[in-house]
Amino acid sequence: MADAIIKTVEVNCSPEHAFNVFVNRISSWWPLESHAVSASDGKAARMVTIEPFVGGAIFETKHDGARADWGQVLEIDPGFKIAVTWHPGTNTDKPTRVDVEFEAAGEKTRVTLTHSGWEIWADEASDRIQGYTAGWGAILGDLFRPACEDL
Repeated sequence: MADAIIKTVEVNCSPEHAFNVFVNRISSWWPLESHAVSASDGKAARMVTIEPFVGGAIFETKHDGARADWGQVLEIDPGFKIAVTWHPGTNTDKPTRVDVEFEAAGEKTRVTLTHSGWEIWADEASDRIQGYTAGWGAILGDLFRPACEDL
């Protein structure tokens, strides 16, 4: 069984605000030019959408207006947690799972992302884990954190 990727970042805002930025304002900070299905065409995606309810879709609106599904919301507790299946640009029959938790830490919020379910990728898991380990670190620390703190 492959180990989960766990990334934690502290942000200078409330859990409710951090959750809102992650779920409802994702297009304002997500790297649409590099971490999207459209990037394989050398173009930036137009936007990413998370439908904030159980069963809601996570999808990219590609540079040409087409939709590329990334996953589906499994759990949602506004201000506290969102859990999703995750398969951007890959086979929907091989989703992994991403859980993001938002916890008050004094005047800050501790955001913990856990990306699990790698065993479904068998021999390809270690390469995927390596790429996502670096990717999630940069996305949370370099992009999400400043977006949360830009009040």
